[in-house]
Amino acid sequence: MKHEILKKEALHLSALAKTLQKLGKKEERAEIQNKLIDYSKDHARLKEEQADKLEAELRALDIVTLNQEQIIQIVDILPQDLSELKSVFAGSKTNLSPEQFVKIIEICNTFRK
Repeated sequence: MKHEILKKEALHLSALAKTLQKLGKKEERAEIQNKLIDYSKDHARLKEEQADKLEAELRALDIVTLNQEQIIQIVDILPQDLSELKSVFAGSKTNLSPEQFVKIIEICNTFRK
């Protein structure tokens, strides 16, 4: 069976599990898809609704240099401090002000369990 990629989109772990589950029953999915579902369920720090809210709040900051993949990484990692947050930007040319870093951490702290 030949598959075609229709679009590429970054998804946080909670959304990934839900999206993959829509592909059919466990027996009908590829083994890698089932492993991805298990991984995403085990490692997602937020439920899908909360992850969507956090993603929306990060987008609402309107930081031009913050891209979709970085937002998704922040949602998945839910950084506790500045060093964890800065790891998301390691190797990228994204420049955030210290105030922007603090604001992102403050938002993440409101979602922490």
